[in-house]
Amino acid sequence: MNLRIFLCTLLLSLFAVKLSDTAGGTQMKEIQEGLKFAEIIADAMKPIEFVGFLGSAATKAISFVSATLKFLSLIFSHIGNSESQELLAIKRMYNEMNRRFDLVDNRLNDISLQINWTRVSNQYSRIERHITAIDMLLRNIYEKPLALRENGKQDFIHTMENTCMICATELYNGIMGVNKGFSDDILQAAMETSKNDRPTMQTFMLGLFKLLIQGITNELAYQKFVHGETACIIYRKQWKVRLFNITTKMQKINEEIKSKYHEQAEKDIALFSLKYPRKNVPNQLFSENLYQFLVRKYDWRDWLLVVYRPISGVKNHINHICEGYRRYGMYGRDVLVASVDQAKDAINTTTADEIISRITTTYMTCVQVCTSASNGYGAYVHCISGNYCSECSTHNRDVQGVYITIPGETRDCRVYASVGVIDSWVDLWYHGLPERLVHKRTPGSNSYSIHLFG
Repeated sequence: MNLRIFLCTLLLSLFAVKLSDTAGGTQMKEIQEGLKFAEIIADAMKPIEFVGFLGSAATKAISFVSATLKFLSLIFSHIGNSESQELLAIKRMYNEMNRRFDLVDNRLNDISLQINWTRVSNQYSRIERHITAIDMLLRNIYEKPLALRENGKQDFIHTMENTCMICATELYNGIMGVNKGFSDDILQAAMETSKNDRPTMQTFMLGLFKLLIQGITNELAYQKFVHGETACIIYRKQWKVRLFNITTKMQKINEEIKSKYHEQAEKDIALFSLKYPRKNVPNQLFSENLYQFLVRKYDWRDWLLVVYRPISGVKNHINHICEGYRRYGMYGRDVLVASVDQAKDAINTTTADEIISRITTTYMTCVQVCTSASNGYGAYVHCISGNYCSECSTHNRDVQGVYITIPGETRDCRVYASVGVIDSWVDLWYHGLPERLVHKRTPGSNSYSIHLFG
């Protein structure tokens, strides 16, 4: 009887060892799902993906942290030092994850070099350095042979306790602008230094978010190793709430930058013009570069840019704009800029083309002339035979004369963001999307360039 009980107990123990020795299907699926976070955050570096990423970032990040903790549990529950096929498969997934994280790190490093960290550099650099160093120690646990896992664990715990137990919390406070450890708000400092560059700020925020997740993973792994699963669960719940706070703050920053675009773009255009005056840079190259700058930095708007040699007076140019700038005579150029939100419906280019095609730059006047004998004087001249003919002459319209013939509907800001008439002979360059901009040069020597944009 005792032998039978012993054998049953032995079989159950061996079965339990076998279960703990491999990653079950559910665990493997949870780890795979969690590791998708690395792919999601790398994809979010595309501007169009950023807002969507923030909507689910907190939940996805916590899944990633949980997956890493599960992986660590598998490593330390594994019997022996030979790696199973399941562990090798998970390791390969983590290697791919680290490669994707490196892409984010590289972009963050590039941007960090551009930012003036006068107010926050000491605190931020220290935290970044500690989180990254401790993360490498955590990586060592699952990247190095299983025989070294316990040594790796002790190195990790020792470094956490002697460097930065609360690095993640300090970084969180810096992002949230809570005056606990940082002398300033990291995101506000980056906004000011980047001159409200939204794509740059989006990438920077992604880098900060990724760094914070690494810090959280370090902290929860420490709690799990030292204080057990219960402590880890408590801290994980706390961080899930904090991550929602972070994503909400980043969404607000993203919208705040958008609200500043009009004032900031005006400053950027003036600075760009100062840096590249016409005496040094031809209009064609200047206009191409400025247009690309505006399209990249203010990537949620579609732009019209018109650049030409300085002229003056309504006889030579008239430009109507709804949201934009007219800067005449700025460092050797006239510059016209207009923009629309990309959500706005584009104009009907066929209709716009027809409107412009009907515009003429000349007009005709005619007078009746007697073709036979006449008598009388002055105003009382009479044509004896009553035979008259018309003598007609053609006159050129100036810009003002052309502009007033354009239908008033083109000044409706709900449809068109800009309409203008400009002398064609002034080194004139247009830039804009073809679905939003129609511009044509009228024929003949009295030629004007007419545009409709919206």
